[in-house]
Amino acid sequence: MSEQNLVTIYIDGQPVQAPAGTPIVEAAKAAGIEIPVFCHHSKLTPVGMCRMCLVRVGTPARTRTGELELDENGNPVIRWFPRLMTGCTTPITEGMHVEVNIPEVQDAWRGTLEFLLTSHPLDCPVCDKGGECPLQDLTFAYGPDLSRFYKPYKLHFEKPIPLSELIWLDRERCIYCSRCIRFCDEIANDPVLDFADRGRGQHIVSVSDVPFDSYFSGNTTDICPVGALTTEDFRFKARVWELNNVPSVCPHCPVGCNIVIGERAGDIKRIMPRQNEWVNEIWMCDKGRFGHHFVRAEDRLTTPLIKGEDGQFREATWPEALDYVANRLSAVIATEGPLAVGGIAGGRAANEDLYLFVKLFRDVLGSPNIDHRIAWPVGTGIEQAVAEVGLTSESNLNALGKGATILMLGTDVNEAQPVTYLRVRKARRSGAHVVVAQARRVKEHAEATHTLDYRVGGEAHAVVALLKAVLARLDEPFGAYKKLDGKDDVLAALEALSQEDLLAQAGLTAEAVEAAAEAIASAEHLVVMVGREALVGAGVNATTLVDAVVALLTATGKAGQPNSGLVALWPHNNTQGANDMGVLPHLLPGYEPAEAIGADIDAMLTGAAGLKAMYIMAADPVRDRPSSRAVLENLDFLVVQDLFLTETAQLADVVLPAAAFAERDGTYTSYERRVQRFDEALEPPGDAMPDWWILAQLASRFDAAWPLYTLADDVMQEIAKQVKRYKKMTYDNLEGEPVVWSTTADRHHIYTGTATLNSWFGRQWEVEAEARRPKFALRWHDLQAVEDAEGFRVVPQTRLYDNGTLIRRSTLLDQRRARPEVVLSAADAERLGVQDGDVVRLVRDGVQVEAPARIGKGVQPGVVVVPVDVDGTEWNALTGGGLEAPVVRLEKGAQA
Repeated sequence: MSEQNLVTIYIDGQPVQAPAGTPIVEAAKAAGIEIPVFCHHSKLTPVGMCRMCLVRVGTPARTRTGELELDENGNPVIRWFPRLMTGCTTPITEGMHVEVNIPEVQDAWRGTLEFLLTSHPLDCPVCDKGGECPLQDLTFAYGPDLSRFYKPYKLHFEKPIPLSELIWLDRERCIYCSRCIRFCDEIANDPVLDFADRGRGQHIVSVSDVPFDSYFSGNTTDICPVGALTTEDFRFKARVWELNNVPSVCPHCPVGCNIVIGERAGDIKRIMPRQNEWVNEIWMCDKGRFGHHFVRAEDRLTTPLIKGEDGQFREATWPEALDYVANRLSAVIATEGPLAVGGIAGGRAANEDLYLFVKLFRDVLGSPNIDHRIAWPVGTGIEQAVAEVGLTSESNLNALGKGATILMLGTDVNEAQPVTYLRVRKARRSGAHVVVAQARRVKEHAEATHTLDYRVGGEAHAVVALLKAVLARLDEPFGAYKKLDGKDDVLAALEALSQEDLLAQAGLTAEAVEAAAEAIASAEHLVVMVGREALVGAGVNATTLVDAVVALLTATGKAGQPNSGLVALWPHNNTQGANDMGVLPHLLPGYEPAEAIGADIDAMLTGAAGLKAMYIMAADPVRDRPSSRAVLENLDFLVVQDLFLTETAQLADVVLPAAAFAERDGTYTSYERRVQRFDEALEPPGDAMPDWWILAQLASRFDAAWPLYTLADDVMQEIAKQVKRYKKMTYDNLEGEPVVWSTTADRHHIYTGTATLNSWFGRQWEVEAEARRPKFALRWHDLQAVEDAEGFRVVPQTRLYDNGTLIRRSTLLDQRRARPEVVLSAADAERLGVQDGDVVRLVRDGVQVEAPARIGKGVQPGVVVVPVDVDGTEWNALTGGGLEAPVVRLEKGAQA
């Protein structure tokens, strides 16, 4: 708890200290004194609707001159308010007195509960909320023994009804606390719920065209204080006291939301958020909540497979399969050399797996041909940039507010990393500046204080123009970083560039850039978020864009400072960990430069590397990069290690079944470089094994002098010793300490909902800029002019509910899954005679796809936006799996 502005109040005579302005309920809670609530939630604006938290309040009396009135004993005279006050809406002041345990207050609580129960059904035995229901608990604690309300007078609704295919509403259970409505309005900025009718007939309704149209709808079931809102996923699946709750980390995106797996009878019954104020607070998106069904999917691989001469797979034992892999790889190395072998490890594998993958290739097989960037542009330098000027350790995006600026470059976080949107929105509501630089309209624009609507291809020019405008405002550019190598080269390159030309190439006005530059130059904290769209759109200038971001953070002196730095919005949950573990052809674990530099993923998948054998783990390049099929088909030997018989696995000579995240221990590293531990909740199906175990067993076939790894913990112990940036990050040390002061740090769900308390908070590693004498060098690559081409520029868009390997097995989300579409501007639609729903055709270099057109707001003329990974390999071929922004020909297709 901060010592600033602390005041002392007295609750039933007990002195309590808390920050001035804290609601009485929260101050009491921090002191361990329970004041019951229903409508109040510490993450939401207090409204005082339920009247459950009524207390008696008094304040010290003062004379007309402002002096305290004292009684005959020299104590302050307390003047009590004539009526009971709501503890959730009354802020504390110095010397305030609050009475809780008095008959008047206890009677008010009892009366409120009796009123709420007048039409509430007594169906606790069949209610999914039973066992974690605030109404149930508070009725037992404070409610009446008997109801005076005549049973026939109870109001009945049809029950239950779906608010959407994900969320069910029981209107009889609703107590009109409005938590769900306020969450949607205030936290998610999705105003899709509201009250309909009045009096006893009042009820919650969805007011969006798509029922309950929000990526965060599941959170309303967590904070609902009764069983009015429940999820389709958990409905009637188990009682909460039967669940084995296991701490884990969401496997779907790089935010690293802390979750709890509710396991029973060897199956996942529900996924719930686990409180971590540094990562996801108490929220999570619906993809993380409902996208777990891949773990127990019927088509999971359960045994090793070896392809026979007839081209058909047969089942094999682990010793047989591993011996076969070792012999075939040895044969390739013996005849073609180690450089004929390449490896791809996907960014959804755990750190322990990725570390041993690198160790196997570099130390055992002798090949540096390794990479993970199947869904990220190669050669931008952003991996190294994050290690140099990334968000500083111990930073907390949740703390950003007045004095902070967030620069968002080519982001669409609501679709790609949804909880990031919640954090940006909270920062904006707390007073931060948000600069949104994008070529199309995204949800972040609703939070923007400044916008830079650059043209596609001008992303790097926009950032360089912004950098020049910021430098012009700084009295002492680079400050503590004056001695960095490359600084003078950067300044000389910038001096040679015309601001007028940069603005023209970026398609921006000087006024817009100057306004954004002022917000950045004057910021106390500066966070720069870079999305894949910015790098893909920049194309050949992507490296310069990254150079400019690094220069911006160092020139303003924000690199290495608290709550400041670069955040790369990676495509997968552990892309950052893959970088850290050295799954890169030019870097070793911990970003140490490699002497032997191998082929990158582009060279491997285009055939330029001339490989004869490949080992692919947790990746599906045939689907993500369809052009790689021919290369993989022509290999002498291919091993695929995965959860499913993917399109790539179908081409393999050997397929090895891996365990899913819920079936093993491990660690992931979030985009903030927070290393977080997750625990095993289930047994793997059949003979599936953790990736690290498979790699260790294979290494033993080559007589590798590796220690005996019996647990994932053993691998992490080695990582903590061998990888400098992961020093002391053992499983024990990753548990961390709970938050010292948080309005939600309480052990009773009546205040916070059913989000689980946490003690596994993870740790961030330090970036180079945090060193006393930073040694990294600034880099600069010359800008190339934006080429104008005839046709339409394609912007590949990530969609939350795509058709990816994991999420497509959650059929519950099928109705919301993104479909192929072509979004174009109203001007282009009018010029081409295209209306909403018309079929249009996109043609590019032999690739031809058709999809319905949609006229979108904020789409620039000459640009079309298409979703990535929504309809198989043909659709992905159009944009190279989302890594290209090609120019295409658009024409009307055959209409139905």
